[in-house]
Amino acid sequence: MSYEKIGFIAPSTCLSAKEKPVLNRTARFLKQALGVEEPYFSPHLFSSDAEIDHVTAPVEARAEVFKKAIRELDLIISVAGGTGAEDLVREIDGKDLRIIRDRRPLFIGFSDFTFLLNEIYHACRVPVIYFPSLKVGKGDFRNLLALISGDEIQYRGASWLTPPPPRRLSGIPLGGNLSTFVNFLNRGVPPKFSWKRHILFFEDVQVDVEDLHRLLAALRRHHVFAGIKGIVVGSVSPPGKNSSSKEPGRDAVRFILSYLADVIKERRQQGRPLPILTVSNFGHDIRRNLMAVPIGGHVTISRSKRISFRLKKRPARNGLAA
Repeated sequence: MSYEKIGFIAPSTCLSAKEKPVLNRTARFLKQALGVEEPYFSPHLFSSDAEIDHVTAPVEARAEVFKKAIRELDLIISVAGGTGAEDLVREIDGKDLRIIRDRRPLFIGFSDFTFLLNEIYHACRVPVIYFPSLKVGKGDFRNLLALISGDEIQYRGASWLTPPPPRRLSGIPLGGNLSTFVNFLNRGVPPKFSWKRHILFFEDVQVDVEDLHRLLAALRRHHVFAGIKGIVVGSVSPPGKNSSSKEPGRDAVRFILSYLADVIKERRQQGRPLPILTVSNFGHDIRRNLMAVPIGGHVTISRSKRISFRLKKRPARNGLAA
């Protein structure tokens, strides 16, 4: 096992004091399973910045922790989503990116951390894992540990919104939280992807149909739907309802099909259909069998809706990056 040093950081919003036992439990699980030394805990896990209280610390302090983590840790876990992780992108320089490419630490995060996960994959071609790291039940932990170890893990999709592909669908997972992923793309110089190699996974919370319209329109402007190999839709819940409610999912699904009807038709006529699959265990407030998505890894989806993920084992590296 090549993950010898693990640590927990808070690049955006902090944990509440009542979540400390959950943090300690997760750290204990990983320490025992990976056989590593004592985990590193960022000094900002439970703090709030004096000026902007929804982030843990000034961006310079958060960036300092991040830069330390990429140089010293092998497994870097973001403890919470929230707001503000994207601030770190402007503090990350070319030297930091070279260190990530060379050391290849594995990042795990969720929600707002979507921005950094996709940035790291895009800039460094280093795979990462989209997963709410502190929501680890026994089954979730087994899957996460298997994925970290380089083994294949499997889930079951809910339903095809389009005809299933004629054969199994394989590609590179991309995405995460939809609002944050769109924000990641919406830049003066947008990141470039070969969409035809990727399968987009997205979920969101506190998003109504009008919000969803804007988000899908942004993806269309970035030519995602014209090229993407396939789409997997998790829970998309509107304000005031949690994602375990079935009705918000139906509303979102109905709109997605309506909005993409012309794209689905055009791609079918071109002989390169756009498969769209829904899943019930990907998103906020999901409590059982949480899906761990290896962005930059590998996914295979069968006609029978079996989803298989794999992440290449991290190669052993000698020496410490400076």
